Amino acid sequence: MESSSRILKEGDRFYEFKQRFPADCYWKGDRNFKQTSSSFLCGTQMDQLKNGVFRKFLELNEMGHSGKLTHCMLLSQVFYKDKSKMIFRVFGNGVAFTEDDFHSIIGFKIEASDYSFVDDRENRLKERYFSDVKKGLKVDNLYKFMQKRSRLRAGAADDVSVDVEVCDEDAVKLAETYILEAVLLGKDHSRNISDRSMKIIDDAELCASFPWGSLCFDEFICNLSHLLSTESVKKKQVGRIASYTSLGFPFLFNVWIMGVFNNFRQFSKYEDRWPIRMLSYSSIGCPKYDTLCNDYFTKASNFKVFKVNQSYLLQPSSKVNVSDIVN
Repeated sequence: MESSSRILKEGDRFYEFKQRFPADCYWKGDRNFKQTSSSFLCGTQMDQLKNGVFRKFLELNEMGHSGKLTHCMLLSQVFYKDKSKMIFRVFGNGVAFTEDDFHSIIGFKIEASDYSFVDDRENRLKERYFSDVKKGLKVDNLYKFMQKRSRLRAGAADDVSVDVEVCDEDAVKLAETYILEAVLLGKDHSRNISDRSMKIIDDAELCASFPWGSLCFDEFICNLSHLLSTESVKKKQVGRIASYTSLGFPFLFNVWIMGVFNNFRQFSKYEDRWPIRMLSYSSIGCPKYDTLCNDYFTKASNFKVFKVNQSYLLQPSSKVNVSDIVN
C-alpha cells in the first residue's frame, strides 16, 4: 500500500479513506487446541489442565476469528504515542483498546512486574524432554512430541516410541505451554517457544501468580498495532495486499469490537451469558468486507443509526466530528 512520506502526528490516521483497501487478516494459531490437548493427556491429566491457570480459557466452546472484521478496524487506527493502548476513530468517535479491556474479556491477571530473575534458571522441561533440540525449541517440536504420545495412547504401531516417560504433572505443564504459545500468543509452528515462559510454567507457585494477561496483551498489541504500518505493507500498490498474519489472539479483539459497536452483534452466531465476556461469543461468523468497510465504515447515512457503547468512548476532547471522518 503506497503511502505518503508525511510525518504522523498524534491523532493522525495511518490510512485515509482513499488509501483503504480490502484484505484479510489470518491467524495461524491452533483452533483445535482442545482436541490437541485432550488427545495428548489422559483423563486425570485433562482434569488437572481444566483446573489450572488457563481454566477459564478452556471453557471457550469455539473460536471463529473474522480477519475481515479485524482488518476493517485496523484501517481506522490513529497514531498514538502511548504504546499501552490502541486508538481507533470510527463513526465520529474515538475508542481505545486497553489492557483493562483485554483483562475483562479473558480474565487473566494483569500486573506490572519483572520476572527476569527466572532467566538464570535451568529450563528443566526442555532439558528433560527436548534434549535433542540443539537450538531454539520451536512450537513444532512440542506439537510433534504431543502428537507422538497421542498416537501411542491411541494404540499406534510398534514403530512409534518415546525416549522418556512423562509424569502427570509434566504432561499438564507441556500442554499449558502449548496453549500459551500456539493459541494465546498465536505462534505458528516455525516460531520459537519462550524459554522464560517454560520456566515459569514449570514453577507451579510462580505460574499461578504470574500476570499472564499482561504478557499476552503486550505481545498482542505490539503485533496488532504494527500490522498495517510496517514498510512491507505501506510500499505495496493499492489492492495488492491479499492478506497478512496476526500473532496473539485476535479472536479476543473481535469480541472487543462487538462490545464496542453493538450493531456488529448481528454477525455473532450464538450468544449466552457468562461472567467472562469472551464466552459471550462462542462462534463469530466472517462478515463480508463490503458490508463492514464500505457500509459501516464509510457511509455517512449509517452514522445516525450506529450505536457505540458509551463506556468505550475517549474523553470528549479526543473526539472528532462526523464530517471530519467522512471528508
